[in-house]
Amino acid sequence: MNRLSCYFERISDFAVGLFLLFLGLALTVVSFTIIPVIGLVVAIPVLVLAISFLGAKRSKECALIAQGTKKIFSAKPVK
Repeated sequence: MNRLSCYFERISDFAVGLFLLFLGLALTVVSFTIIPVIGLVVAIPVLVLAISFLGAKRSKECALIAQGTKKIFSAKPVK
């Protein structure tokens, strides 16, 4: 896995989380106006799933790549 794959992994997690967040909020509004009980039964798991995608941690490979990149950029220049 390379840095570009890790970047797209974070972007895709954020995009899916954002989509699920808007879907969950829309279902919540619908549940209060049209179908109160069934709507909330569907909306709450969607909102929980959205939060889990938005707060997703990096994969182990991406964490190692990010750690290696930090070391490269924080290294002191040789005189």
